[in-house]
Amino acid sequence: MATEQSIQLDTENPKITAHIDSTDAPQGAGKPNIFFRITDSLNQGLAFIAGLSLICMMLLVVFNSIKRLFSDPIAGTVELVSWLGAMTAVFSLGYAQLHKGHVFIDLLIVKFPSGLQKLTHSMVNVISILFFAMAGWQITLYGMGLKQSGVVSETMQVAFYPLVILCSIGFFSLVLALIKETIEVWREAR
Repeated sequence: MATEQSIQLDTENPKITAHIDSTDAPQGAGKPNIFFRITDSLNQGLAFIAGLSLICMMLLVVFNSIKRLFSDPIAGTVELVSWLGAMTAVFSLGYAQLHKGHVFIDLLIVKFPSGLQKLTHSMVNVISILFFAMAGWQITLYGMGLKQSGVVSETMQVAFYPLVILCSIGFFSLVLALIKETIEVWREAR
């Protein structure tokens, strides 16, 4: 629930104007949209887990490097770093979308009329929603297949299907962020 504020001073007219832009986009009488709050909270929580995964990955690599100087490396470091890297990448997708962290090239789109810009933005979001929903679903099915076949990791001999299924949550959170963004694009028309 970050709020961005900017104050502008007009040099010709010495009146100060303040602009407040909230990511929650309140509805009607100031009551926040529950879908927006759930989407923001979910993506904030997943971003926190992604950050923890990144820190754990960094600490594991550093500790393993130091341990190599004195003894054998930690068994399964490559597997753990791979899993933590996957969690870092996938769990941060929705948060990055909500906070405009992904690359968005609008060189041509800014020249379109406002209505066509919104339509183009919405069409791209709908295609993205379909793609990432399908990716999340297929990753879930892949994880369930790993569970049924009893696949375990090579070095640590650990079943890692729960991690695969958890990673699908990152794609579904991105889908929610894209839906929220599409709603906000059309809300601006009012």
